[in-house]
Amino acid sequence: MNPAILKYPFPFKAWLAMANDPDNTNLLEWKELHAFIWEELKLPFGDSLFVRSFNANLPTQVNLEDNPEIGMAHLHDIIHTWGDYMHGRKRGFDREDAIEAAKTLTEAGIKPKVWIDHASFVGNMIHGTKKGATDKLVDSSGHVYQNFLYSLDIARELGIRYIWNGEVTSVAGQDRKLGFSDYQQLSGGSQLKASAKSVLQQLPGVVAAYSAPDNRQYYIHEFKDGSKLYCFRRYGTWQDADIDGLNNLINPDKLAELLQSGGTSIVYSHLGKKHSKDSGRANHIPDSTRESLRNLKAKFDSKEIMVSSVSTMLNYLVLRDRVEIDTKSSVIRFKADGITFQELTVSNLAGMRFSFKKKGLNMDTLTVYLDQELINPTIQSESEEIFSIVF
Repeated sequence: MNPAILKYPFPFKAWLAMANDPDNTNLLEWKELHAFIWEELKLPFGDSLFVRSFNANLPTQVNLEDNPEIGMAHLHDIIHTWGDYMHGRKRGFDREDAIEAAKTLTEAGIKPKVWIDHASFVGNMIHGTKKGATDKLVDSSGHVYQNFLYSLDIARELGIRYIWNGEVTSVAGQDRKLGFSDYQQLSGGSQLKASAKSVLQQLPGVVAAYSAPDNRQYYIHEFKDGSKLYCFRRYGTWQDADIDGLNNLINPDKLAELLQSGGTSIVYSHLGKKHSKDSGRANHIPDSTRESLRNLKAKFDSKEIMVSSVSTMLNYLVLRDRVEIDTKSSVIRFKADGITFQELTVSNLAGMRFSFKKKGLNMDTLTVYLDQELINPTIQSESEEIFSIVF
């Protein structure tokens, strides 16, 4: 990232999105979630859906085919594979199902950018057998067979550009380098490791030379068929991935931690799933989670924490990391990445805002390019030191 560009649009110091999985959600629960999160709080999260559901253990699970009203009620930028084929009994999955699902989404006007693998679904891209991302199968004798579960090409054609990498990190704040204390958290924070840190700190240069784990929010992944998409990380824990555990991930202390780290967070949850111990509760959303969501809304309204869909965050990061700034000529150039953006136009950047430091730039002669095209965007002065380019 060029040091002349701010990490996030001014004056936001951190960014949070929600990567919800629709497992276990029935229509009544979906309506409560929609009414509170999207209608009352107006939090601009994206959401995830199943196109179809054949899960015999969850016969009332919400899906686009049976509940078409959910499709345009609020933004859905994520699909949880092509549908729920787990516990489908005799109903298996075939590439034709992916073709039909893509057609259903297109006809419904839904344009997902994000794919999340589901449990041990045979058509997963990253989890398990990864057969959804493998166009051919080869046996031990070298014979090559067509893989009738392959659908990565269909997902790409639909518009999918981001795929969850299957990891859940407990560190609050990606898109930043991890320090030694973050490493301790990832390692369990045992007394032994704390003692080791104390000893290491007495040795000049040892802690400074420590190699931090990868904490990028996204990175390029190349599949066996040669195609490239971006993988992204989710923040949370496996045990907190329900509406009850959500409070543990976004309560005021956790948001303060995110603000202090100055990073991004794509929260992992199943909004439609209660913890089994609370299955008899009248309201689906517990009071603690409601209050934490209200606090998040306040942080968004006060322009401390940016809140958005997963695709909006990742689109921004992809473009931000490729901005070129020539202070000598006072030129700012946004560049297509070749994966999400094959070319840049004012229309496909509409609604985006990038903030920059004025230092070293002549604001009177500043020019802005999208690749090689000179454009005339809105330039907004934020302070004596900072300005934003608004599309």
